[in-house]
Parts: sequence; structure tokens; C-alpha cells
Amino acid sequence: MKITISQKDLSDILSLVNYAVPNKPYHPILNNVLLIADKDNQKIAIAAFDLSLGIRVECKCKIENDGMIALPAKLLAQLVSNLPKQDINLEIVDNTAILTHSSGKCRIQTVNPQEFPSLPQAGGKTITLSAVKLLQALEATLFAASHDETKLVLAGVHFKFARNYWEAAATDGHRLAVASGTIELSEESNGNAKDEFESDTVKVTIPYQTLTELQKILASVGEDCECTISIDNGIAVFDLANIQITSRLLSGEYPQYASFIPQQFQHQFTIDRKVFDNALKRVGIVADQKDKIVAINFDYTNQQATLSTESQDVGGAVESVLIKAESNFQHNLLIGFNIKYITDALKFIPTDEVLLQANRPTTPVIIIPVGGILNQLILVMPIELIATKAAIIENSSEINEEPVITEDILPTTEVATATTEIADEVEIAAKVMEETAIEENVEIITNSSAPESTEETTTTSPSPSTPTTKPKGRKKKAEAA
Repeated sequence: MKITISQKDLSDILSLVNYAVPNKPYHPILNNVLLIADKDNQKIAIAAFDLSLGIRVECKCKIENDGMIALPAKLLAQLVSNLPKQDINLEIVDNTAILTHSSGKCRIQTVNPQEFPSLPQAGGKTITLSAVKLLQALEATLFAASHDETKLVLAGVHFKFARNYWEAAATDGHRLAVASGTIELSEESNGNAKDEFESDTVKVTIPYQTLTELQKILASVGEDCECTISIDNGIAVFDLANIQITSRLLSGEYPQYASFIPQQFQHQFTIDRKVFDNALKRVGIVADQKDKIVAINFDYTNQQATLSTESQDVGGAVESVLIKAESNFQHNLLIGFNIKYITDALKFIPTDEVLLQANRPTTPVIIIPVGGILNQLILVMPIELIATKAAIIENSSEINEEPVITEDILPTTEVATATTEIADEVEIAAKVMEETAIEENVEIITNSSAPESTEETTTTSPSPSTPTTKPKGRKKKAEAA
């Protein structure tokens, strides 16, 4: 094999394919990249594969002799990135790769390319989306996916593809993010798409790690680029011009998340996204670093929301932001949140304003963008605030509150009353999920994602009928208040 390629092209390709080079490979060959030179088409293809994620990139270059060889990925990338920004000659002589450049040459020992695993191909149903829309769909959902691979299907984004409609959703048990849009069909592809999706909707769950790397690649391609997604036999292949990303699919039934999204709301407020986000970050500085709880009092009379937090070790903070109430409800709404979940939601909404929709302080809250090119919503479970009514009415900045976490999206039928009981339930749920590939069991999903209890908090169900368990030592303080 003998080729001539520019230093920039080779360095860019290696940067992309190295996303699929594992840090701790199952086999030493996976530490390498595979180079395939095609003399007829004057193209070189470079691929990496970790048995779950595969990336293959093609590039035009001058090829004198074709061939195939495997080279150490990290070493090759580091070497090429430090070479002069000129053409590089790469030649294979006696199982040694010789890289010749303007000021010298270097040698790298090659690896038998026959040991390199082949990237699987998907020849099933195909869907074409614009790279911009797919990138925004990932930005709108990835943050809500579980990063814990032991949670199986929750450690990814669930996609639904119909004839002219697609939807992406992710949840870690505490929050839910959903984005959707339309598929624009050309006249040539209209008939084929109808045949493919006439029987049913294609549903797949793609791992979080794969989509994280896909997101980086989508951000580097042009706005006019399109992505073709092929799905077949547990494999999804994303084709972007000269880049191909191959990924395994997660097995198991994804939760029926649509049933947890409220359809009607008593309270609706429009808020400036940046102003709201900055206020949350400021109060978050002095909030309890363990629980990160903020109480928000939505005041209909003054058309403002007052954010307050209190930390015994640090202090407290109060912020006010203007709101526009979309309803004429007579009573204020006091509701508690985990600050991280709200700021994460606001961070990945691209519009200037957001619409916050709620019913009661213990039911799911929906945040949606005002405008935007995608249909997007984020569901966050609130934290019930146990407070004295007098303190709330008098001054929202002096609320004597005791947080009771109700963060699970998926409701449970029993309340965990101690840390040891929660640990037991999580262990049992994990075993059941592994054996049954996550059957549609709402209680198992909830227990596997239940937050840890602390001395100051008690985990409860979102159901208003579930009794709350107050921490010991608070009764006298409440009576005094």
C-alpha cells in the first residue's frame, strides 16, 4: 500500500474515528484503526470499532498501490497531528508503515488487518433526517438519559419512526425529555416509505455513548447535510456523506412514557429563559449542596416568581423574576424543585422564552420552548415542600420548609422508609430487570431510579394520597412556627 494524503485530512479523519477506539478494549486489535486504500476510486477508508460503536470515514487522496493495514490508533493520531501541515506519504514495507514528510520520516509497526472485526451493516428500513434536526433532537433529549449502563434501556434515547413522523425520548426516572418532528418525503421516496411503515412504527433504543459521539460528529458537518438511518437486526447505521456510524441497539421494552405527561394544566407561566436560568444559578450557589432545593412561589397578583432557598451551613437567597400568567387562577402556586433538573432543562432549550405548565405542587411539571423548529417538552418531578401556611403567606423568603423528595416520574405503590429498604428494592429491581429484559413494570423502573434518602429528606410517591414521613426532631420546630 502506498498513498499520498494531506496532513490536515488525515488528522481530521483520525480525530473522528478515535471516538470509537475503546479505553479498555476486550481484545488488543481494537486498539487499532483499519486503513483500506482503494486505487480504483482513489479513496482511503479508515475505521475503528469497539464492538458496540463503529465509525468509518472515507477521504479522497492519491493512491499508487491499494491495500489494507491496521495501525495503533492513539499513536498514529498523536504522530500525524504533530507533523508539518503538508502532504504525507504513507507506504507499507515489510509489515512496517513508513510516514515520509517534508522534514523527515518515521516508522510504525503494523498489525494483521485480518484480525480486525468487520463493521456490521444494516439493510433494513431507512429514514432520512436533516443533520440539523437530528442534532437538535439529541441536544433536547440526551441530557435526560441515564448514564448508568446497568439501567439497560434507560441508558439511551428511544426513537419512534413512522412514515412522515419521528419522536425521540429519554428518561432517567427523575425527568423526561421528548422531541419530535416531521419527515419530509420526496416524490421518489414516497412510495418506498409508505411500504416500509405501512404495517407498524419502527421503535429502537440507541445507547447514550453512541449518541454522544454522533452528536459531536453532527456538530462538525454542514447545515445542508442529511443523515440516513438504517435499522436491521439489532443494529443502527447512520450515514453522513463520507462518514458512517454503526451502533448496536439496546434490548428491552421502553417505558410507556406518554401516559405520564399531563394533558391539561391549571397553571401556565411564560418566563424569560435566560433570566430564569441566571436566577436559579445564583440561588444554587448558596443552596444546600446535597439536595439543591429551591422553592418557587408563582404570584398571580404581582406577575412574578420568587425563588428562595435555605441552607443551614451556608445561608439563604431570594430572587424574583417576571412572569406572564396564561391563566386567571386565584391562588398562588408554591412548588419545589431540584435546581439541577430545572437548569439542565433550560440549558437545552434553544428559545428565548419557556412555558412552564403545572397543576399541583406534587404533580409533574412540563417545560416547553416558546417557538423553535422542533416540538419539545421536558417533564420534571417537583419536590413537595412541607411548610407552615402562615410563613408562606407572610413572606416567601422566610418559608420554614422541610423538603420531601417526589422526583420519580414513574409512581410506586409503596414508600421506602429507610436507606436499607431502598437499597434492597434497587437490588431486587435490578435482578428482575436483567432476567426479564425490562417488562412493562412501572414499580421496577421507579425503584431502580429512586434517589438516596438523607437525614433531612424522605422519599415519597408523587401520588397525593401517599402519606409523607417527616424527619425526626422537626415537630417542635413546626409547632413553634
